[in-house]
Amino acid sequence: MTTRWAFVPSAPLLAVPDDPSLAPVRDAARSAVSRLIGDATAVTVLDGSADGAAYDERAGGDLRDFGLDIRAGGQRGELGLAHTLGAWLLDDAGWRGPRAYVSSLAEVPSALLVVADGYACVNDLSPLGFDPRGQKAQAEIVEVLASAVPEALCSLDMESALRLGCTGAPSLAVAGRMAAGRGWRGAVTYDDAPLGIGYWVATWESGDPSA
Repeated sequence: MTTRWAFVPSAPLLAVPDDPSLAPVRDAARSAVSRLIGDATAVTVLDGSADGAAYDERAGGDLRDFGLDIRAGGQRGELGLAHTLGAWLLDDAGWRGPRAYVSSLAEVPSALLVVADGYACVNDLSPLGFDPRGQKAQAEIVEVLASAVPEALCSLDMESALRLGCTGAPSLAVAGRMAAGRGWRGAVTYDDAPLGIGYWVATWESGDPSA
């Protein structure tokens, strides 16, 4: 059994199909999610910063706080931004099966969507301004995602990452801890910061027979 994970950003404009500024990352995220759900029986959406979150497919969310009249997922309005973006991507891909929206993992999901932004200080457009430490850290995480070494995500300096605006750091750490000790194949299909925040799209696959 193949375990498939996908890593995508939580940019609100990702859910606006006619917005051109994020067209490349939107296309990459759609492709990754389409592959993720290919033979899945259930999908888990991870936001490690959503303390204690545990919802099923009845949960939904909206982007009204970002000025967007967009809803995703089920009828219950319980989801935060990252989970809502995950719900939108699953809706967009036509997924109708079971879903779980979580902030932690007790076991290795066979289909996991990790919704996580990178650093908010990688260029002059960044909300926190440019900081070479963020640019360097962003490049390091992209390399980790490409090489699929979960142990490197486990050792992420959380305090430094959050200080430099990497809101996705908790999600990466959760995913890294759960993925450790398994063999993975990784690929990064998008890496840029069109709005000044580091975005990535990556896929991990494991053929571990215990999955």
